[in-house]
Amino acid sequence: MYSRLHILLFLLYLKNAALDVFHETTAAFPTPGCCYEKQVGTERYVLVNDEDTTTAHNDCNSNCVYEKKTAPSSRYCFKAGNDPFHCRAEQEPTRSILPIIEGNESFVQDIIFQKETGVLVLKVPPHKDYTESVYVFEEKSGTSLVKTGDVCQLADLPTHFNVSASAERFESQATMNQGNNESEKVTSFVLKTRDSRLGSRRRAELVPDVQDLCNNVPLVKTKDLLVNETEFEKFKKGEVIFVERKSSRRCLMHKSCTTGEPKACGYGWDNPAGGGLSFHEVSAGSICVTCNMNFTTGPLIGCDTALCNCTEITNKTSLVDCSIKSKVNSNIEIKRWNDTTTRQQQQPILTQSMVYNRNYERRSITISSPAHKDIGALEVVMHAHKDGWWHNGIYNQKEMTNGTLVTYDSLENNQMMKLGNTCFISTLNASVFPVDIAIGIQEIKKGNDVTTADDELDTHAILRDLGHLTAAEETTPHYEVDIHAFLLHLDLLTAAEETGLHEDIQSRCLDSNFKRNVETPITKIQSDDLKNGKIIFMGSVPSRSYCQLQTAVANNNTGCWRFPNPDNKSSILWVHQIIHSVTEVPCCLTQTESEFSTCCQDNHPKYRECKDIMAAWNNALFVSSGYDSATLSSVEILQEGIDGNYTSKQVDINGGCSAPPDLPLATSSATGSLFNGVPHVCVGYKDGEPSAKCFGFKSDGSWRNAFNLTKPLTDGGSSVTFGAWDGVDTPWWIVGGEPSGAGTEVWGGDPPAEIFNITLPAIIHTPCMAKINEYEAFVTAIPKPDSDSSNFAWIFNIQTNNWTRLQDTIKKRVGPACGVIKNVTGKYVVLAGGWESSTTEIFNLETKIWTMGPSL
Repeated sequence: MYSRLHILLFLLYLKNAALDVFHETTAAFPTPGCCYEKQVGTERYVLVNDEDTTTAHNDCNSNCVYEKKTAPSSRYCFKAGNDPFHCRAEQEPTRSILPIIEGNESFVQDIIFQKETGVLVLKVPPHKDYTESVYVFEEKSGTSLVKTGDVCQLADLPTHFNVSASAERFESQATMNQGNNESEKVTSFVLKTRDSRLGSRRRAELVPDVQDLCNNVPLVKTKDLLVNETEFEKFKKGEVIFVERKSSRRCLMHKSCTTGEPKACGYGWDNPAGGGLSFHEVSAGSICVTCNMNFTTGPLIGCDTALCNCTEITNKTSLVDCSIKSKVNSNIEIKRWNDTTTRQQQQPILTQSMVYNRNYERRSITISSPAHKDIGALEVVMHAHKDGWWHNGIYNQKEMTNGTLVTYDSLENNQMMKLGNTCFISTLNASVFPVDIAIGIQEIKKGNDVTTADDELDTHAILRDLGHLTAAEETTPHYEVDIHAFLLHLDLLTAAEETGLHEDIQSRCLDSNFKRNVETPITKIQSDDLKNGKIIFMGSVPSRSYCQLQTAVANNNTGCWRFPNPDNKSSILWVHQIIHSVTEVPCCLTQTESEFSTCCQDNHPKYRECKDIMAAWNNALFVSSGYDSATLSSVEILQEGIDGNYTSKQVDINGGCSAPPDLPLATSSATGSLFNGVPHVCVGYKDGEPSAKCFGFKSDGSWRNAFNLTKPLTDGGSSVTFGAWDGVDTPWWIVGGEPSGAGTEVWGGDPPAEIFNITLPAIIHTPCMAKINEYEAFVTAIPKPDSDSSNFAWIFNIQTNNWTRLQDTIKKRVGPACGVIKNVTGKYVVLAGGWESSTTEIFNLETKIWTMGPSL
């Protein structure tokens, strides 16, 4: 929080000391009309040369050559354009130099004064143990700034400091000499206490010279505190000094700061009321606290009631209580977006809240970021041990104390991220200091009403399940263990661990699942792919020569939060972390399609191939209609996850995600297909008059009546689409419209038309059909008159118009479901369920034999 600064000589003329100064003034550039310093748009440029620009830059409008102030050694000339511009200073500033001797060391301080802008700049080179320092003063705005150690510190200009008068004294003393008289030098000692951090919008309000000097480095607002040399030397040695004393008749307010090596056990805070305490495992920096000291016993009189009483600060917890506000709201400007519910453009201000809870022994900090755009809400909770420390560290151990075995409590599971309906639990990383995060949030809030995207550094990460191995998996070859170690099982908390979670975690996770997690960084491209519903592949594990194991990762939920940038050399205020909760599945990737294409099957048969996961991910099931005490019109879209489970998905309607709309009619035993590139459904059985309508699902999320069947599917139907045949891209074969005959309908084209008929080999009802390949379909049905024990079955080939009778099914099934599956052992038809049946049977398309399958 404090940095020491040795401010040299800029106050000397106020003391009327006689000085010897080198005064150097460069002659003005001879080219008429050349402005010395100009601003074009938001950039500023300084004249560096007068040269012929007609040869190399024949579109420049003068011979004035400039350097961009934020890009040393750059060279620009200008032509007419649309950017606004103005001349900040017609003439070059006055430049002076001041030789200084300190002990056995001498150096030169540069003094630059631009009379037209009223800006005075002092440049002090490195000397002794001080880094290079640049000072900027401007009286109109009250600017006093120093840049040292790659940090800019802005303070209010002292009321007694006259910038123009000081600059004039430098000029009037422009007599060459060989040095200054040590006895005439006056040195001021200043401590700068950090007050707030400034973002891009606040920076843009500052003097342009400050903006240029502090480009890409931190800029903090400070309070300047003058101290004497004795106090300054004590501070340099790491001792605590008490500063900014304010008093009333019966109360004194002290400010004290932690000092020493942040991570050393001896790091401490001295209490103005006497004594002190260790600050180990609380902060990585320095923390300042102002507290009240009463001159008499009894209630505090004349004190600031918002401050703590110094005598009450007795441990780490009470010190932190005095450092952090109960609640801070940070306003963050983001890009406008359209609300998918109201269809209205939303305001671009997001409010992230931080709450410090001192109501429990284990103090906690909660940061809440609301849902916005396509990002979900995220809550982060971090908490301390009841004794005030925030990390596990050395405390999770036992030792003998005075002959007694003392067990130090462990500190585990003290960080939670809630994303969606899952609370991800982890133990706080030793490099993360929540107290510093909270104080940083306070400083950013104090310095900025609103921050913008220019104040943020985007990072991306996924929350991976923290897994474990079973006994069987421990015997897996080493090249497979790495993936098993964190992918195959969810590492859930035990009941005892859940009970031991902090109260703030439990209250926020009442209806949520708990998972342990490990945070893993990913790239922006990977993050965008996850957010856009794509699969990413990570963690390649070299395996056999021609295949390797990878991890397929799919997004579950996305959230984000902002925390202060820990990089103390950066001008960026926030780290904007986009977090994804994900599902992970190991898979095998064949690296060649040559004769080694069976590498995954041969060496990793229990893993799915990565390409199969991708293929499944790009497909979805469109489910509509049905019967549940009445016919249904509902519609649902199901997508297979990388773990094999299906989840319901929404559709993009007018730029927003919504559930797919219901069918215009309620029906059961309907049939549908992907026809002409979009889902189509033909009405089956319906209450009342039958319907021949077939509806198409439009790209805007609505249904249209695409065509009408010649004969309605009064008792229900079934269908398949074939590959391109006879000039039709996707002929759609529909069966069931003639329950007492052998006729069917085939539709094709766009707009659809009935193109021909296929005659059934028998009169059937309640058919079930499945596509085998582009030209063949499986058909099964109950023949008329009804069979007593089984269904008939055929394979139909549209190219040859040929029916192949198959072995009858094992069981009789009324209205079953059927489909074709393929695996490494072959290709099969699965026939499942039917009226009052939960059995299945499987037909081997190679052996042409039915066998019973597992029950549903």
